[in-house]
Amino acid sequence: MKQLFKALANPARVEILKVLSAAQKGQGGHLSNGETSVNVIVEKIPLSPSTISHHLNVLKKAGAVYARKERQWIFYSINREPLEKMREFLSEL
Repeated sequence: MKQLFKALANPARVEILKVLSAAQKGQGGHLSNGETSVNVIVEKIPLSPSTISHHLNVLKKAGAVYARKERQWIFYSINREPLEKMREFLSEL
């Protein structure tokens, strides 16, 4: 959980999670299965593709996102399980 807290300490990563969450809810510019490519995230967040990729890597290592590679593309989706555990932990404080 420590790694997840550190990952979410960066506002850009929180914004990325918001974009991924919108994808799972079927809100604009995403694949029907709730996945999103880096290109779509870059359109919504004013950071370079390499910076977005770096942040996605941190989120992936923290367990907050899933990544699926298809040919040269990587598609990301949010992993709600560790976020729910974090929410439960915080609600007990």
